[in-house]
Amino acid sequence: MLLKKITLTNIGIYKGTHIVDLETSVDKPVILFGALNGGGKTTFLDSLQLVLYGKFAKCSNRGSLSYGAFLATTRNRYAQEDEEVSIELVFSHTSETLTNTYRVKRSWTVARSVEQTKDKIEVFTDGAYDALLSQYWDDFVNEFLPLSLSDLFFFDGEKIENLAHPSRSAELIQTGIENLLGLDLFSQLQIDLGAQERLKKSDTLDATIINKVSQCENEIGEVSAELSALRKHSADLDQEASDVNIQINKQRQQARQTGAHLIEERDSIQFELGSVRQKLTFNKQQRVQLDSGCGPLALIKPLLDSVQKQAEKEQTIQKARQLDAAIHDYEASLLNSLSLVGVDMLAKQAVEDAMANLASQRQAVSSEECYIGFPPEIFNGLNDKLAADEVERAKLNEEREWLLEQESLLEKKEQAIPDYESVKHILVELNILEQKFNEIAARKQQVEQEIERAEAKYSVLNQRYTQLLTQQNKDTFEQKRALQIADHIQHLKQTMDGFARDLIRDNLTLLETKIAEKFAALTRKNKLVERITIDPSTFDLALYSEGDQRLSTSRLSAGERQLLAVAVMWGLAEASGRELPMVIDTPLGRLDGQHRSRLIDSYFPYAAPQVILLSTDEEIFGQYYQSLAPYISREYHIQYDETEQTSRFTEGYF
Repeated sequence: MLLKKITLTNIGIYKGTHIVDLETSVDKPVILFGALNGGGKTTFLDSLQLVLYGKFAKCSNRGSLSYGAFLATTRNRYAQEDEEVSIELVFSHTSETLTNTYRVKRSWTVARSVEQTKDKIEVFTDGAYDALLSQYWDDFVNEFLPLSLSDLFFFDGEKIENLAHPSRSAELIQTGIENLLGLDLFSQLQIDLGAQERLKKSDTLDATIINKVSQCENEIGEVSAELSALRKHSADLDQEASDVNIQINKQRQQARQTGAHLIEERDSIQFELGSVRQKLTFNKQQRVQLDSGCGPLALIKPLLDSVQKQAEKEQTIQKARQLDAAIHDYEASLLNSLSLVGVDMLAKQAVEDAMANLASQRQAVSSEECYIGFPPEIFNGLNDKLAADEVERAKLNEEREWLLEQESLLEKKEQAIPDYESVKHILVELNILEQKFNEIAARKQQVEQEIERAEAKYSVLNQRYTQLLTQQNKDTFEQKRALQIADHIQHLKQTMDGFARDLIRDNLTLLETKIAEKFAALTRKNKLVERITIDPSTFDLALYSEGDQRLSTSRLSAGERQLLAVAVMWGLAEASGRELPMVIDTPLGRLDGQHRSRLIDSYFPYAAPQVILLSTDEEIFGQYYQSLAPYISREYHIQYDETEQTSRFTEGYF
């Protein structure tokens, strides 16, 4: 499924008709939307889900409203009462080798009684109206993008950190793996088989236990209703916790903007600043010690080379003088021997002339002045030492520059720390919200415990019901046959349970590997998590560091928990093997700079064949934008027009 175009008419903040081209290329899968808070990003995301899923869509602001009342609230407040509200989505979908283009239009007009507002859906396949798909659209869309998997492909970056909590991630993994393997059909088949089993057993009931069966059925109904109410309460608490969490994030953002979050970091910043200054002092001592050695000689390198050459020359002169004295004695002895043997005078004269000429050459060398007076060996290793000192000096200077930058940064942070009284109200409000969130979490835990008790009671009642149905023992062939069928159904259910467990266990290994790979690609700490396991019965995530030590998710920073949630969703999405777009509102959430870079570089360009990002001006900007730019097919700026009282899509980012 690849999105091609969406048309919004009179929905939310968008008055009139707005057409947005969503086509991308293979090498540029990203479409970047920029908008300030309240500009219409969330409405855009909700519209995508609403056009696809209708009354089942997980829209952000529906709450407990009925579907008709919710549709009524989506109409633009400046639109005329009789004007139509509609969302039209064009997309392509490939099934096996056949690719079709679908145009889905969901429209409605607000009724006098808002509860009676109803929508109409029209589906066109390759340009022609498709009556069958228009009637059974809900079934068709769930074939290629089940509603339970939509959280993997349409999500809010500010809420994703919640999925890193073990219970939430377990729920997501269980839902994802069951849908990927088609186990939701198994669950429905189990329910149908259970109904058939009870039916077959009830056909053979003895009259004496009918009252007991009826009473048990009533109790089962009451517990079932209680379970439904508790589960709805749990879902409402999840929504309330999510809303409070968003308020907490906004309050934390305000705290960051005013510098209030730095108050808690004051001691840490001052400690780091003192450490940096101590390192600067030690760096200076090392540089002084290095320059107190032979380092200054590097300033007169040409002179040193000249002195070395003169010392070598003087060594040659000394050797020449010693050689000249030895040769002079040798020549005198040779001439004396020639005279004693009576050599011809001409020959003797020739020898004397040759000796005199050679002696003149030697004396020319040995007569040169020597003023250095020390051997050239003292220069041995000096050049190597100077080169090594220069390398060490460069390292120390580089370290000094880095430390000065750190000192400047920490000084700015220290100066940015506000007075406590000026930000006290922000911190107090943040504390109140966090306490409220904790209270909701405690209530949620209590409700979960009540659900567990109700489920246990429901299970006991079902066992009792089954026992009551099997107490009778009539002898007719039909009755025995019914019992045999019920027995076969029971065996079939057990076989299916075993098959489902084996299927899950076989596929969890692949999912564990994918999640670990995605998390390693996203986090800057490559050795933070060595491996990840998933419990096949509870679907709980377990993280292990080097040395196979169990690592609690509480040990992770907020940014790392968010990256873990992204890794879980990315791994599930990739494991699904479905060609589906990824739509992310507030994509960088509360991440710090380095974690943001990881998402920009390692996730967004590869998350899906089509990635739609809905960003504020404080998320994707500067270097983040430059890094993402090569992968962007289209850019839009969503900006509110006060004159026309509507938000508009214009090409180009902020």
